[in-house]
Amino acid sequence: MDYNKFNSSVNEDTHTANNKSNSGLIIFLRISVVLVILAIIGLAAVVFVNIMNRKKLQDQVALEEASLEEMSELPTEEPVTEAETVTDAEAEENSDTEKINSKIPKDSWMYDKVLHSFHKTDKTISLPSADLEVFKQPAEESGEKTKAEDAVAQGPWDKVSLALDSVEGSINLSTPGEASKTEQLTSTYMVLVDLDTDEIVAERDCDLVVSPASMTKVLTVLTAREFISVNSLDDKFTITAEITDYVDRNDASAVGFRPGDEVTVRDLLYGTILPSGADAALGLAEYCCGSQEAFVEKMNQKVDELGLAETAHFTNVVGMYDKDLHCTMKDMAVILSMAVQDDLLRDVLSRRVYNTDIKYGVDENGEPLKKEDESEDEGSEEGAEEASEEVEEPYFPDGIEISNWFIRRIEDKEMDGKVVCAKTGYVSESGCCACSYYEAFNGKRYICVTGNSFSSWRTIYDHLSIYRSYTD
Repeated sequence: MDYNKFNSSVNEDTHTANNKSNSGLIIFLRISVVLVILAIIGLAAVVFVNIMNRKKLQDQVALEEASLEEMSELPTEEPVTEAETVTDAEAEENSDTEKINSKIPKDSWMYDKVLHSFHKTDKTISLPSADLEVFKQPAEESGEKTKAEDAVAQGPWDKVSLALDSVEGSINLSTPGEASKTEQLTSTYMVLVDLDTDEIVAERDCDLVVSPASMTKVLTVLTAREFISVNSLDDKFTITAEITDYVDRNDASAVGFRPGDEVTVRDLLYGTILPSGADAALGLAEYCCGSQEAFVEKMNQKVDELGLAETAHFTNVVGMYDKDLHCTMKDMAVILSMAVQDDLLRDVLSRRVYNTDIKYGVDENGEPLKKEDESEDEGSEEGAEEASEEVEEPYFPDGIEISNWFIRRIEDKEMDGKVVCAKTGYVSESGCCACSYYEAFNGKRYICVTGNSFSSWRTIYDHLSIYRSYTD
């Protein structure tokens, strides 16, 4: 046997075995790497699942703790007495209130305001119905004025007659402390509401449907607020002949605007309330909606949003009498309670005196306008005739001064608070009426609405007596 061949054969076998061994090792290592990777992935998956489960458990615990905390903040349940039991009627009223609130569009300025729903309680003082003639006749015999025109009477407050001391219907107007809770008020309709509790404190036929006269204009400016922002107060509106003709034809109160006058929206707002200007109210309606008719539709839409559609309906923006224009004293309290929550409307309704932006008899620099030279006509018959027919131009270099008659007359009277906002009204079918918002010095807030008094002055006295007698 050749030894060299044998060695060569052995070496080849050894090399082959080594190669096979190395190949097996590589395969083993590869398999091991794959298994390690799979193990890592599996471990990561387990860790991830555990983390998610732990987070879910933490969320559940937090939710349970929050629920327990909310439950701990709830008032302790006490035995329900008979007086505290919610009746079916009250439950229905609460349900109706929720439905009413849902009617106000989210883009309305009223959406985030408090919508009051005034109701009677066992503490409500209900005054007996009254006949206006019971109060009117003795006043006429004493010489006291009984017409709406007494609202523009000159002279201090204390000169107005109070000669009703011996008459059923007299009211105690001495001092706040001595003012008695009398049932004899000259207004035959009345309501006093507490804005903090929504309770009717006192009333006289407050649910009867009557004509609100110029108190209507509170709803007019409330509706206009949807179309007016603080930035649009300087917008201009041109007074038309149709507007002034309406005022003249109905002998309505007015600011005194003339056809062709370019007045600001601000003038229209304040002019609608302070002097109860029909010219301003009509201008406001046309500025907002193009016509009074279109604006009235918006007014009645507001009535529906306020939950008053069953008893309230309006046919014009002025408050001129119409058998289809009506509301209750309580309805008007709701309307005013919404209006006073808006800063702009509150300022309009509370402003004592206001001068219009439009000025008369002066140029843009405030200098008096020069009259045209009429010397060539002087001395001639034709010139004299033209001069006699010439209408005198108004001269208001600082604008027309208008004021809230009610606030000016009641602001210096002794009360345990202050009348902040007010609006009066009069048509022969409704008598003298007014609505006012009152803030007591102790922080309480009230609204009073009265109707069908024989005198504007007496209307103020009624509000004075009511606030003195029935508020804290």
